[in-house]
Amino acid sequence: MKRSDNAPRVDRKTADELLYGSLRAVYHFERSLVERFGLGYQEIYLLQLLRRRETARVGEIADALGAKMFTVSRLVTRLRERGYVSKAQDSGDRRGILVGLEPRGDELVAEIEKANYELVIGSLSRLSEAEQAAFVVVAENLDEALGVADRTSYES
Repeated sequence: MKRSDNAPRVDRKTADELLYGSLRAVYHFERSLVERFGLGYQEIYLLQLLRRRETARVGEIADALGAKMFTVSRLVTRLRERGYVSKAQDSGDRRGILVGLEPRGDELVAEIEKANYELVIGSLSRLSEAEQAAFVVVAENLDEALGVADRTSYES
């Protein structure tokens, strides 16, 4: 395999440990959200997705989550029962169902994102400016670094 001039100079063991440490940190971060807000990580992600859009079709949500339609339908039903989202028939396609964020859901997402912001800002404040800048670069390029597509890039 040919190595490009831009290829990272990290050996396999170091790369494995870096990835494991990163995934462990994300896992525990997500677990803390689940415990604090009483929702599963897919439910939290779905609410955050809807906050960035006016509405989304169930199929679009399934694509964004990388989940089956029946899984998304169950998530939407649970969130609807709690008053976080609403469902409506798509006027442009009578077969389609649009999901929208209700005010209660918007308030919850605002609370989640505020908590996340405060945690990250507090944690970053303990790092040097160079380390903070490096964090931002990594965060901006995480999809690319992990080889996953941005599943939320579709337009509303």
